[in-house]
Amino acid sequence: MRTSFRVRAAAVAAAVALPFAGLLAAAPAHAAETAAIELDQTTFVQGEWGTGFHITGTGFLGTGDVTVSVSTAYGPSSGEGIYETTVTPAADGTIDAQVVPTGLAPVTGAAEYPKVSVGAHQAQDGTEELIFSNFVTLTITESDRPDPTVTFPQVVSPEQLAAGLTVNFAGFDPNEPIFYGVLVIRNGEPINEFNGLQETVADGSGAGSFVVTIPGAQVGDSLAYYVTGRQSLLEVEAETPVVAAPPAPAPADATPKAALAETGVELTAGLVGAGVLALGVFALVARRRFASR
Repeated sequence: MRTSFRVRAAAVAAAVALPFAGLLAAAPAHAAETAAIELDQTTFVQGEWGTGFHITGTGFLGTGDVTVSVSTAYGPSSGEGIYETTVTPAADGTIDAQVVPTGLAPVTGAAEYPKVSVGAHQAQDGTEELIFSNFVTLTITESDRPDPTVTFPQVVSPEQLAAGLTVNFAGFDPNEPIFYGVLVIRNGEPINEFNGLQETVADGSGAGSFVVTIPGAQVGDSLAYYVTGRQSLLEVEAETPVVAAPPAPAPADATPKAALAETGVELTAGLVGAGVLALGVFALVARRRFASR
């Protein structure tokens, strides 16, 4: 079952340093498009920016950085940033740069919401006004890359969480930083303090592990966990219940049995051992024959 992971968006934004300002998702109504940009490529597979796109533009000032942003618009006046970078304009106010985004854009066509667009803006010295460019809409197609996996127990016990639980993951980019967070939820609210996502690093195959240690969980709680890749932004988010630990197995009966006293027969230790061995072999053969039927 998926969970909203209440602090996830803010934590990811802080930990991964994504520009979620959404400045270019919808430019102010009074802002005129006085600059113009063009891209050499506008179609990408989700999560696979490759070498990115080449952007050229005119109409900017010859001084001051130009910010190039990739953003998602969910409607005419709402959206969020995916990626941004700055480029230095030439003296004549033109820009010419190669941009390789690292954010994860939603799958979408060029004529539907959410819309993924590239735009540029530049601050005018001495004023609070910005020079805005036009927006170039991108098409993001579905990826056939398998989803990453996180090996996590279907149920966990308070004792497991207190002692430390090893979690394995796979399917991320090779050697990429991996961010993860775990919360114990009780009556709809987290009981453990959340101080941001923790970090580890995937190996050369995109796999790895981390240890979760959370004391104080109780039977009836639920454990919400979230794992995401820094570069790929692939993610796994799920929830598992906290249940009582299974009872410990009863100890084996160590009391020695009477050595056939009732029969009056005495067996040496060697003969007893041989008899036990024979019984064991017989039982094994019987099981194999039964299984082969």
